Amino acid sequence: MHDMRSRLVSCGCLLVSAAVAGAQEPVINQLTPSAILPGQGTAIAVSGGNLNGAKGVWTSFAGSAGLTEAPENGTKADQVSITITPGSDVPVGIHAVRILTDHGVSPIRFLLVDDLPTVAQAGNNTAAETAQALTLPTAVDGNVGNLSVQYFKFTATEGQRLSFEVLARRIGSPLDPMIRLLNLQGRELAFSDDAPGLSGDAQLSHTFTVAGDYLLELRDIKYQGGPYRLRIGDFPAATTAYPMAIQRGKPAQLTLTGSGVEGLAPLAITAPTDAAVAFWPVSLKAPNGQASGFSYVEVVDRPQALDAEPNNTAEQPQRVELTHDINGRLEQPGDVDRFVFKAAKDSSFVFTGVTRTQGSPTDLNMKVLKADGSQIAIVDDTGTDEGTVTVKFPEEADYTLVVNDLANRGGPDYAYRVAIAPSAPAFSLTASTDTLNIPAGGSVMVTVTTKRAGYGGPIELTVNGLPEGVTASRSVIGPGRNDAVITLTAGPNYAAGSLQTATLAGTGMMGASPVTSTAEFTGVLKQRFANMRFPPQTIASTLAISATGASGYSWKAEPAEVTLGKQLSSKFQITATRRMGNDEAITVALQPAQNGLPAGITVAVKNIDKGANTAEIVVTADDKAAVGDYTIAMVGTLKQDKTTHTQPIAVRVIIADPLKSQVELGEGKLAVGGELLAKVKVERNPALSGPVEVAFVNLPAGVTAEAATIPADQTETMVKLTASADAAKGAVNNVQVKLTAAAGNAKFEAVSPNATLTVE
Repeated sequence: MHDMRSRLVSCGCLLVSAAVAGAQEPVINQLTPSAILPGQGTAIAVSGGNLNGAKGVWTSFAGSAGLTEAPENGTKADQVSITITPGSDVPVGIHAVRILTDHGVSPIRFLLVDDLPTVAQAGNNTAAETAQALTLPTAVDGNVGNLSVQYFKFTATEGQRLSFEVLARRIGSPLDPMIRLLNLQGRELAFSDDAPGLSGDAQLSHTFTVAGDYLLELRDIKYQGGPYRLRIGDFPAATTAYPMAIQRGKPAQLTLTGSGVEGLAPLAITAPTDAAVAFWPVSLKAPNGQASGFSYVEVVDRPQALDAEPNNTAEQPQRVELTHDINGRLEQPGDVDRFVFKAAKDSSFVFTGVTRTQGSPTDLNMKVLKADGSQIAIVDDTGTDEGTVTVKFPEEADYTLVVNDLANRGGPDYAYRVAIAPSAPAFSLTASTDTLNIPAGGSVMVTVTTKRAGYGGPIELTVNGLPEGVTASRSVIGPGRNDAVITLTAGPNYAAGSLQTATLAGTGMMGASPVTSTAEFTGVLKQRFANMRFPPQTIASTLAISATGASGYSWKAEPAEVTLGKQLSSKFQITATRRMGNDEAITVALQPAQNGLPAGITVAVKNIDKGANTAEIVVTADDKAAVGDYTIAMVGTLKQDKTTHTQPIAVRVIIADPLKSQVELGEGKLAVGGELLAKVKVERNPALSGPVEVAFVNLPAGVTAEAATIPADQTETMVKLTASADAAKGAVNNVQVKLTAAAGNAKFEAVSPNATLTVE
């Protein structure tokens, strides 16, 4: 199996470019051609912006890449030529490319690896009479104009089966394609719009009964426009891989679902062991075929069970274990699959459907039944998300999971997967960007948002795979919060034109067990690519980190973490290091401006005045602030002439108890008429200083404690307990120490855990 991990290859030519403060990141608008052949070098014309100073190419697949050797290549802002040679075993499918320059790395652009040769669309094919003649098999790179229709002419033999598909929405084009297969007299033979499972793209297969010439009509369903790639050949018209998931490190047999997949020889692979690989591309050809259909499979840690017919009726359920996920296909309309399993009393499990996010058209409907057929749970999808249901089983017994399509559809492409996991609080994470270009000595920020599923605790954020010289803030999504900012800061010597891929993750604690989720960027890709429905999962969790020129200033918070409590305040200082001789004021604002702070916490933001380098920021919590760890973020803006420099900063804010009390009574025995020294300890909130008064509570009758105070500069004191001659003998197990302190007009109390004192 080839290495599908992303890589960067820099060209060996000398490029002259200066990093400029405030330079914008490079952007790729178009790749021509939009696809490359496996194992062959292809020169690609890249158009976009800020491409001058190009020095390297990143791809999401194995192979070699770099700038094409040509005069002045890499010196123009709007174009650059690159050459990419993918490995011969790189699967056909949707992959990605980035351009690296001296002022950062570009966001990804989709690039196909395709075993069909590419031709460009002819500009005069807007009528049937001027249809573009094609030699099959082939693929066409083109662009449909608004209010326009395009026609292609080809020859088919008697009995020949051909597949036709348009990649548009799946590669981020706004084009909503429709295709019609016509004979030369204009009679429609086949039609496709919004092929099931393909995010709005068109796809069909057709077997020709008469040899001759035919036409294919292509347009936007609303007569709008956009770029596309049209594929025509003998490839399987695939929707998804089957099974839809494979167990990490284990051998598996993979095929494809869809039209024309009959007779496909399964692909034998061993799933990657690398925990960072979550999805794996898959492509297959028909026997003696010239071109491939493609999809991808998820790589998971759990064993996978496969649907085995017959399992349609209540008398023929397939037995499975709750330790396995289930992969199946609804082979024909009305098909119902039933799986029986044993569950322990009061055990809880989560059943999650997986279909459309991986290309299957199935609208999964799941029911869980008791042995008598009575229903205890049911779920369908929720919008674009698949259905998820948590079931707590009332008794130890056999239960049945019933799976079908909500509209009773079925066929060879109606695959599904049911992921099964013990019920537990959980969360998922999304990030606001997948591309970070950090100025030398400066910072950038990412907003991380969580979708909680029962877990309300803190989520510690980390970046795995940081470049040398780059650090991340100790940011946390606090309890009751759904987002936080994490900042990445580069040292002053961070070299422009470097690139590192990383992942962003969050970890919560469920009891003593950590639970980690990797942030994904599907929302970013949807927004960037015309609101595409389901971005390719193979490239939806990789963060690119690069360097750009130095910023106009850098700054830091000291300390980077502050602790306070209810009705208390703390402060930190922000210190700026100015560059390029600027001394203008730095305006400081909370980020986000609205709802940027946890409830009950206020921040007295101050600007750094003109000519100054520091400002003091005060954080205050009221009596309703919740105990926990939080992150606050601020953005500083410095305007110098026509240039604006912005820098983010993240500060950890810990809301803790004002006081904590503890008492130690030694052996806990006090003789009648005797004395006992008790040690009283206090743990002060760093925001609370001053003396603490000590008082004992629930002492046995006849036992007294001397008055005591823990001085401001100490954390413990010894208090003498005295038992009178007539003190009541026996044990009292709820002796406590109450500590009292004050700050301004606020008073604080803390009571120690119970201790046992025995008078004897």
